[in-house]
Amino acid sequence: MSTTPATPAIPGLDDSNRRVPPSVGDTRYPLGLPAGSVRAFLAFSVLGLLWALVLTYRNQEPRQDLPPIYPYLQFLMVLILAHYFAAHGSSIGGPARKRSPLFLPRGSVRLLLTAGVVGLIVWFVYHWDEYGNLTTLPTLPYQLPLVLLGGFLAGYLVHRLARRLSGENFPFWFQDVEAWLALISVLALVGALVFHVLILPTLDNPGQWEFRHSEITNPILAGIISFYFGARS
Repeated sequence: MSTTPATPAIPGLDDSNRRVPPSVGDTRYPLGLPAGSVRAFLAFSVLGLLWALVLTYRNQEPRQDLPPIYPYLQFLMVLILAHYFAAHGSSIGGPARKRSPLFLPRGSVRLLLTAGVVGLIVWFVYHWDEYGNLTTLPTLPYQLPLVLLGGFLAGYLVHRLARRLSGENFPFWFQDVEAWLALISVLALVGALVFHVLILPTLDNPGQWEFRHSEITNPILAGIISFYFGARS
C-alpha cells in the first residue's frame, strides 16, 4: 500500500482550517520558520538601517542633518531589544524548542544584536566630531511614543482577542499575515532610506517632500513593526 507524500505548504497560504498545535515542541510558528525568526529578521533589519544611516552621514559634505526616520529607528530598536530579551524562554527560546531563530546556533541572535547595538553606540561616540554637534540630530516627533507603544499594545490585544475567539482552531494564516505586514514594512523602511539618501537631494523642493514622507510613512511603518512585536509577546 503506497502513500502519497504530503505537499509542503507555502508560508501564509496553507489551509486556514488546520489547528495550531498546542505542544511547545511542535507548534507551527509564523511562515513555518523557527520561533522568533521573523522578529530576528526585523531586529537585524532595523539595526542594519541604523548602521547604514550612521555610516552614510559620516563626513558628509555639505553637512546634512540625520533624516527624520532616525529617531523612529532608534526607539524602535530599543523596543525590539527589550521585547526580544524578555520573550526569550517564553515565545522564542527555551529547552523545548527544536530549532533556533533563523536556523542559527542557539544564542547567536542575542549575541549579534547586542554586539551590533553596542558597536553602534561606541562608533557614534568615538566619531562624534565627524557628525557635527547636537543640532544634527532630528528632534523627537511628538507622536513617536504613541505610535510605538500604541502599536505594541494594539498588537498584543488584537492577537489575544483573535486567539480567544478562535479557541483551539487558531488559523495559521492570521499569524502569517501579521508577519508579512511587518516584513513588508521593514522593506518599505529600506526604500524610505534609499529615497532620502539618493532621490530626495535631486528634487526641486526637497523640504516639502521630506515633510510629507516623514509625517506620513515613518509613523505607519514603525507602528506596524511595533504591532507585530506586541502580537508575538
